[in-house]
Amino acid sequence: MRKTTVALVIIGLVWIGYTAWPLYELTVLVRAIDARDPSIVARYVNFDRVRVSLTEQVVAAYMRKSGIKPSGLFAQQAVAAGLSIVDPVVKKLVSPQALTDLLAVGWPVAVAANPPPGTLGINRDTLGTAWQIFGASHYGIARFEVSAPMELPPANRFELRFQLLAWHWQLAGVVLPENIQDLLANELIKATRGH
Repeated sequence: MRKTTVALVIIGLVWIGYTAWPLYELTVLVRAIDARDPSIVARYVNFDRVRVSLTEQVVAAYMRKSGIKPSGLFAQQAVAAGLSIVDPVVKKLVSPQALTDLLAVGWPVAVAANPPPGTLGINRDTLGTAWQIFGASHYGIARFEVSAPMELPPANRFELRFQLLAWHWQLAGVVLPENIQDLLANELIKATRGH
C-alpha cells in the first residue's frame, strides 16, 4: 500500500511538472513579446519550423483563394510556382523582430502596416488566467498548443504550437487567423501576377 501511494504521488508530481513546464515557457515568451525583446523571443522560437508552418498556411490560403484544387499536374505546378514566390512573403514574418511584432500587435505589420480596428495582440493581459490558458490548451507527447488572445473568439485567435526539442520547449508553429492567412495569400497573388 505504501509503495502504491508513493508511486501515485510521484506520478502526480511528474504530471503537474509536465503540465506547468510549457505554461512557464509560454509566459516567459509572452513577457518577451510584451517587452518587444526579439533577442529573448529568438531563444524560445524554432524559426525553421515556424517558417514551414507559415508557408503551409499561406500556400493553402493561396490555393483556396485562387480556386486551385489540390490534385492533378496543373495544381502541383501551381503550388511549386507559389512556393518559389511564397518565401519572400513568409520571410517578412520569420525574424525575431517581425514575429515579435506579429504576435504583439496581432497583425503582420511587416507586410501590411495598418492593422484593422479591433486587432488584438498577445500580451500578459490578453493571454488570460492560468485556468483560461489551461482550458484553451492541448497537450500531447512532447507538444503543447494554446490559442490566444482570450478576448477574441477562437476563430480569430493565434494558435501557438510548442514542441519539446532538446529538453527545451520552443515555439514550432503559429497558426494564423484566417483573415491574416487571406492577407498573406493576397500578397502572394500580387507577387505571382508580377512574375
